[in-house]
Amino acid sequence: MTTAADERTEDDFLQIVSAICVADTSLNPLGAALLAANYLGIAKDTRTFARKLGVEHALVLREITALDQHGGFLTIAGRNARTQRLEFVLTGKGTRLAALACD
Repeated sequence: MTTAADERTEDDFLQIVSAICVADTSLNPLGAALLAANYLGIAKDTRTFARKLGVEHALVLREITALDQHGGFLTIAGRNARTQRLEFVLTGKGTRLAALACD
């Protein structure tokens, strides 16, 4: 897919999430959605992701922590103690997986 992130539909996003889950079965749909959203520029932090996708922030925080500690797909780049917002970036592994799913 070569369209810009803002031109992608919800169905496009869900197809990318599914492709990520198929490519790496260790990921659940929430983890795959986090990788896709970051890769596509939809969300670079947990609060934005939670708000845009309608997911409880606590669930997003739990999944980000798991992906950071165990998956090697992303790394936490910043923390805001007041809002509990975590900024995250994809590792090389996460970027390759998301790019593969977007093609």
